[in-house]
Amino acid sequence: MLIHNPGAGDQEHTKQKLLDLLKSQDYECRYFSTKKEGWETIDPDADLIVIAGGDGTVGKVVRNLVKQDQTHIPLALLPAGTANNIAGTLGISGELEEIVEAWKPGLIKKFDLGLFKQEGDEQIFLEGVGFGLFPKLIKEMNKVDDVPETAEESLELALTTLLDIAQTAKSRYCKLELDGNDHSGDYLLLEIMNAHSIGPNLKLAPQADPGDGRFDAVWIREDERSKLIEYLRHRLNKEEATPPFHSLACKRVHLEWTGAQVHIDDALEKKEKPPLTAVIELLPEMVSFLIPAKPSVI
Repeated sequence: MLIHNPGAGDQEHTKQKLLDLLKSQDYECRYFSTKKEGWETIDPDADLIVIAGGDGTVGKVVRNLVKQDQTHIPLALLPAGTANNIAGTLGISGELEEIVEAWKPGLIKKFDLGLFKQEGDEQIFLEGVGFGLFPKLIKEMNKVDDVPETAEESLELALTTLLDIAQTAKSRYCKLELDGNDHSGDYLLLEIMNAHSIGPNLKLAPQADPGDGRFDAVWIREDERSKLIEYLRHRLNKEEATPPFHSLACKRVHLEWTGAQVHIDDALEKKEKPPLTAVIELLPEMVSFLIPAKPSVI
């Protein structure tokens, strides 16, 4: 199955180009567009599901796999989104032709999922769940009418917006427990990461491995605001900089955030009245990805 989001990224990958590419490597393929009905139903007899799109498309497909109990089918990524955080975490990059050519000698990588539990509601996530700056960033980016034409321009706009937010946003107290240990305090940013990047390709947890059976809790406290601002300015100037984020590996999170907003992957949610209380659990090795074996791609 080829599941394609034709509106992802800079939209340079057409249906015919993708089909021709897969055919050139002797794959028999059925095409599904996320813009048309029918793509959500997973064929249980499929040998491989190829996802051509960004992180949002990958998330939708994975949630459908879990819902339909078809997680035995491996996934292959053709990154075509703006940030491609999931592909980046898996080491998948380069030209699509190189990626497809490297599938046959490829490796299968198990991928953990996260489960966000709040007041009886449960939601699966792939990249991360977060509080503070990133929910504010998503809210502001959703207001943008003049959408940038290229992925690079989109990332630059997101970083600029995040820098503006970081200079004025209020920190919030969070009662935080990681694997039973107390880490409560005033946080400007708190992310429970499964991937190493989130949002505008910002590497909050470069050491993260989505197959190691652990999350990476990442944070910036109020007294570290200036370090974050300096880091974002370096990123905008395309300069090397050491990330100022603290991180700690964990498997289970209990928290009570005194704010009202949370993001789950790229989706923004808001509780009517704070505080926001949640439990975050790990679902180990739930899905698997085909990783290209060619060194130039990895």
